Amino acid sequence: MQNELDGKFLLSVFGKVEKHGSAVNNELGAGFVLDGITVNSGFDGYEVYFSDGKVQLTLGFHNKWHSDAANEADMDAFVAQLKKINRDY
Repeated sequence: MQNELDGKFLLSVFGKVEKHGSAVNNELGAGFVLDGITVNSGFDGYEVYFSDGKVQLTLGFHNKWHSDAANEADMDAFVAQLKKINRDY
């Protein structure tokens, strides 16, 4: 799965959620939500956050990412939703 997620893909999804999604406010501040995926950016712009309620993924400086998925099934569903957004919008 690590090969499926790279900075270019994640930033593409972020841009699509930002463009086509609805504005929201959450614990990370102002963000956008689209098809169950919420995105936020860090206060300094060096990090972006993706969440579906079960998994939170952080894309940081130098396109390094980290997720807090509890299990592989949650991560697989999360990645599938990111791919769907990237494909459909």
